[in-house]
Amino acid sequence: MVMQQAKHREQLQAVMAGLEKARTILEGTRPATWIFTGDTVVQGAGQTGAGRTFSEHFGDHLRNKLRRQLDVVVNTGVPNSRADNFLKTLDWRVTRFAPEVVFLMLGSADAAAGPAGRSRFRELLNEIVDALATTETALILQTPPTARPDHWTDANDLPAYVEIVRDVADARDVAGIDHWSLFEGRLAEASEEPDWWSAGGQLPNVRGHVELARQIVEALSR
Repeated sequence: MVMQQAKHREQLQAVMAGLEKARTILEGTRPATWIFTGDTVVQGAGQTGAGRTFSEHFGDHLRNKLRRQLDVVVNTGVPNSRADNFLKTLDWRVTRFAPEVVFLMLGSADAAAGPAGRSRFRELLNEIVDALATTETALILQTPPTARPDHWTDANDLPAYVEIVRDVADARDVAGIDHWSLFEGRLAEASEEPDWWSAGGQLPNVRGHVELARQIVEALSR
């Protein structure tokens, strides 16, 4: 039990150390480039209608709340993006912008491969971390948010892939924002189920994207 508690503290310290890189940027005055990249949730197509995605809400927070008027926010999310095609397009989607911070959400599309694809997803996620480790960017891994509760059984093997994202973040001293757990926590606290999902119940709608942005701001404000 003592060893498990010590390991948990070490993992927590590793994640917090990664988040501290982004917090230090926010405390400075030098303009920064922020990349949001990954899969369908990040891209936001068909989910928010005429509303804004969570990356756009975060951009508003930077400019209007923090007065970081020269910061640049770029969304390079691609619908149904998997870890393998993300790695192949890493330069086009991330490194050519020389960003200070990269938020990466993957796993939703990869989970369709089921248990057989887990080890490969872990390998690819580690390769992505390796590729970005050669740069000065602060990488923040994001787990996908939960589906609507009555659609959880339709999420294929997603909970296992979410756990892989957590494991890689902990093992590699990479910042992590666990939207899956945060959504579950907010659901447990709510007196009634919030309207956070699009019609299919799998993807966050415009209100769900507001919640995602709120969780990012809270993680960077601690």
